[in-house]
Amino acid sequence: MPGRVNRVKDPISRVKCVVDSCTYWDSGDRCKAESIEIQPPDALDTETTDCATFIPRNES
Repeated sequence: MPGRVNRVKDPISRVKCVVDSCTYWDSGDRCKAESIEIQPPDALDTETTDCATFIPRNES
């Protein structure tokens, strides 16, 4: 599903991302996605949350 969110020049301020296999990841653990979506809505802790914006680098 590549292309669902644009990669932008400037990282999202105050968002730290350590997933260096994501197409939106940038050095310094910065996220360069235009926006992010965290799922699912009924999550109760960090172990049950996922970044729905994630796209593996090799699929971009």
